[in-house]
Amino acid sequence: MPELNSELFCHLGDASRDVFFIFEVETNCFSYLNKAFETIFETAADDVKNNPMLLLELVHPEDKKHVIDCFEECLEKNVSRKYEFRVLIGEQEKFIRVSPYSVFLNGKLTQISGLAEDVTVSKRNNFHIEKINARKNTALEIVSHDLKEPLAMISLAVSDLLHNKLFEGQERVLKSLTFIKDMCERNILLIRNLINHEFLTSSEVEIRKERVDLVHEIKAVIGFYQQAEVNLFRNFQFVSRQTKLYARADSMKFMQVINNLISNSIKFTEINGSIKVEIEDRGDFVLVCVTDNGIGIPQHLQPYLFERFSIAMRNGLHGEESWGLGMAIIKTIVEMHNGKIWFKSEENVGSSFYIEIPK
Repeated sequence: MPELNSELFCHLGDASRDVFFIFEVETNCFSYLNKAFETIFETAADDVKNNPMLLLELVHPEDKKHVIDCFEECLEKNVSRKYEFRVLIGEQEKFIRVSPYSVFLNGKLTQISGLAEDVTVSKRNNFHIEKINARKNTALEIVSHDLKEPLAMISLAVSDLLHNKLFEGQERVLKSLTFIKDMCERNILLIRNLINHEFLTSSEVEIRKERVDLVHEIKAVIGFYQQAEVNLFRNFQFVSRQTKLYARADSMKFMQVINNLISNSIKFTEINGSIKVEIEDRGDFVLVCVTDNGIGIPQHLQPYLFERFSIAMRNGLHGEESWGLGMAIIKTIVEMHNGKIWFKSEENVGSSFYIEIPK
């Protein structure tokens, strides 16, 4: 960025509701903070100008290290991204988004200028929307399973009746049984189409990465499955050594990946089987593992699992259909997070899928 036109910058700042700032690298203090600073941070600007550490005292305890890391990154290189963190003003929690710009003079970093926005309202609205979407996706998977199972059993029973001679010559009964069978098959297909459409449509939208507590998000998803254990006839477990673990992710998309992996485990795990989701801190990365004790993936199909319309696609243990797209979309979404996915599987023992994304 060229040398800052301070007069124009300050003129814009004086008229803005967002915080405009100029930080002097050499003296380690603010040379400019506009009036909006006191409105948002409820702290005297003059006090903070000469003692920037007062700002750090306002930062939420869980975000202090994150803020220090962001500041050091700004000092080390010419940054061009936005940072988000929380501050505590009394008992009120606010979300702040900072857009810093490096100012160089004769090739030397002299200032960090930019603006800070109070994005509390939009963050909370997005949080509720994402929470609703996560519940919706989980509910869709659970409801689809609950509906498909009895419909498939009814269809199978009716097919058996149609093939024996019990109702031979009773055209009205046979016609009714055929109608029931057709309706069951149509509704099973409708349910599967609905789930696939939701996943496919969402995967086509660009991701929007934010700082997300993955422990909280995944734990909430597993909670819905645990509530439905009686109907799903599987045991669900969540394991984490950390109470909070942050990463830059699109919460809605990433939870869809977790939902889809759990759904696949349900399809290929016997009644009363176990499905476990673990999350682990790996330094610069977060590792998520979805493990089941199901039927596993045959060795000859494993190399093709992440291909679209893969030859590895199989129907579930109870006839659940596969379109061969789910695993390919999962891989795409993980890679959009600059992460990677791999698996280990053994027939009649189970499968483990590992996802690693950077913090």
